[in-house]
Amino acid sequence: MRFTITNEISGRIRAKCDLGHIDEAEARGISYELMRVDGVRHAEVHMANGSLLLRFDPLKRDQVLAAVSAFDVLNLPREEEAGLEDFCSSIEMALENNRFQMEVVTTFARRWIMRSLPLPAVANYAYVILRAIPFVVEGVKRLFKKELTVEVLDATAITTSILRNEWADASTVMFLLELSATMENHVASRARLALRDGLITRSENVWARIDGKDVMIALSEVEKGMVLHQRAGGVLPVDGKVVEGIGQMNEAAMTGESRLVTKEPGSTVYAGTALEDGDLMVSVTAPPGTSRIDNIVDMVEQSAELKAGAQSKAERLSDALVPYSFLAFFGIWGVTQNITKALTVLMVDYSCAIKLSTPVAVGSAMDEAAKFGMTVKGGKYLEKIAAADLIVFDKTGTLTKAVPHVECIVSFCDRTEDQLLRLAACIEEHFPHSMARAIVNEAKVRGLKHKDEFHAEVKYVVAHGIRTKVNNKEVCIGSAHFIFDDEKTPMPEGILDDLAQIAPTSSIIFISEDSKLIAAICITDPVREDAAATITQLRALGVKRMVMLTGDSENVAASVARKLGLDDYVAQILPEDKCAYVKKFQQEGYTVAMVGDGINDSPALAVSDVSLALSDATDIARAVADISIRNDSLESLVIMRLLGQQVMKRIHADYRTIVALNSSFIAAGVAGLITVSTAAYMHNLLTLMVTLANTRSLLTTAAHNPYVPSEVKMLLAEEQTA
Repeated sequence: MRFTITNEISGRIRAKCDLGHIDEAEARGISYELMRVDGVRHAEVHMANGSLLLRFDPLKRDQVLAAVSAFDVLNLPREEEAGLEDFCSSIEMALENNRFQMEVVTTFARRWIMRSLPLPAVANYAYVILRAIPFVVEGVKRLFKKELTVEVLDATAITTSILRNEWADASTVMFLLELSATMENHVASRARLALRDGLITRSENVWARIDGKDVMIALSEVEKGMVLHQRAGGVLPVDGKVVEGIGQMNEAAMTGESRLVTKEPGSTVYAGTALEDGDLMVSVTAPPGTSRIDNIVDMVEQSAELKAGAQSKAERLSDALVPYSFLAFFGIWGVTQNITKALTVLMVDYSCAIKLSTPVAVGSAMDEAAKFGMTVKGGKYLEKIAAADLIVFDKTGTLTKAVPHVECIVSFCDRTEDQLLRLAACIEEHFPHSMARAIVNEAKVRGLKHKDEFHAEVKYVVAHGIRTKVNNKEVCIGSAHFIFDDEKTPMPEGILDDLAQIAPTSSIIFISEDSKLIAAICITDPVREDAAATITQLRALGVKRMVMLTGDSENVAASVARKLGLDDYVAQILPEDKCAYVKKFQQEGYTVAMVGDGINDSPALAVSDVSLALSDATDIARAVADISIRNDSLESLVIMRLLGQQVMKRIHADYRTIVALNSSFIAAGVAGLITVSTAAYMHNLLTLMVTLANTRSLLTTAAHNPYVPSEVKMLLAEEQTA
């Protein structure tokens, strides 16, 4: 492919390519192929003019340009659907921005051309009528459905202008409506792309059943017909059919209903759904793809329950005001006997601006959250995080680093530390929890091989431990409650006090064999460096109470709570008790936000008013959570809180502005101070300006807000500089 470099700085090139006319699939295909070239950081193809924007490692310039030259313009790569690779989201955002820019340019260009051409009046009239047809048809459809909505009002205003021979007014009204709709669609598309990106499960590896053994393979190697071994706590990366086992699937991400569905041989299972309990062998019916994710995104977008209360209120209010606009029209006409003055009420209505501005504000906030690595699964959760006055934290992986390490191993038998660690790692490697990762990582550091499975079927008991068979002996690994209370393993006298002396701030994982204690693994998980600052900043933003619920020991819990200045904590708690505590706080009148990362947190996450999962969370926690945070900063909670508060302030300010200004336009029109045409123009211009204003960055605005606490402003400055 031939190309000409039109602009170049180190690591960045813009080029004009000899592509001819290309469609979106080809633009996406070229971008994807270039992103797979070593050294390329961003590749963006503009369909309108065939230009290419590349950002890359300056040391790889020649290699990158060679890749561009290698394209065959007669056989360009095509990608019909957005992919799953990490770079795909940025490419799709770029394509959407290009589409939006072209739509805006086309809208302005069309208006300028039609106003500039020396066409006869009848041609201009015909053009206006053709443009009016879609608006009128939509209004008539609503009337046939017995719906008196904003669309009816728009159609009436346009039709009335045409009938009164005010062609320029009708054209201007449609132009501004088109611009507002273009902006609304653009914001909605960006929010959809951000939501889609956050919902994709990008597991790097999966367990496949090959020749009767579980083998870890890359997700990219999964093919139709393969059998995958899905254990409790994981999220399915593919669609499939159960061929063995029984399990309880959480399909909330798929159906929107937070209930468990039993799956057994013959049942169909879907990508994005989480296995809460059980063990399944799943035959892949469709390799990793995007259609299922798009279905989930559609569900989230269309569900009325997931819209912000303010957004739903705006939609109801805008349509509810329409009948009053018509009543006011007939009332003013009857009193003044002047239809021109009465028409002001139809030309200037509250409904249009209210209905357009609120979803744009919510969508823009969701898009901005995505820029900070946070996926909000519905507008209502922005509203809930803004209103939350009590936050419940899990400890491990949330307030602590989620990179715990083994401090020491205490043996209660004749086996060495390495032998005991290898046994534990072989069992724990299948389970997605930070404690399991610590054990597996320690085995790796010590060079212990444990991939050759020597245990039988593993049974995972959520938030308790694991039970399996090794050399015909029952081996259990887990918490003190699981080993000593549930499994009835005799507890050596003074063992807990002795371990508290050895590792006072460590979490303890016990191992038993045939009901005999054989080892204790002490795991240290340091508090996150940003945890204390986050607690302080959340208090500054109005959170009244912060509580930690943990299954860890009293000593460890007390130490963490003291370091962070939490209001309260509960130690040695079971998953169902976490859920009960959240409900108790709600009954006390609190709006509860729950932050968790593990399988054991999912019940509490599901019942809280708004739930958040951090980047290191298990798949099931991210699937259940209302807000998924994809970066490793706990201070993202502060950003999320501030976004929620700022978008609610913006929506309420919009209401005041729309009511005040439109009321003044109507009053001026009825009083004869301005013409109906001027009032209509000012009203539609206000709608457009409010809609545009709602796309501004909420956090940039917050950084200059005198009511935002100084410590939060410092955080915003650091984030925006980064």
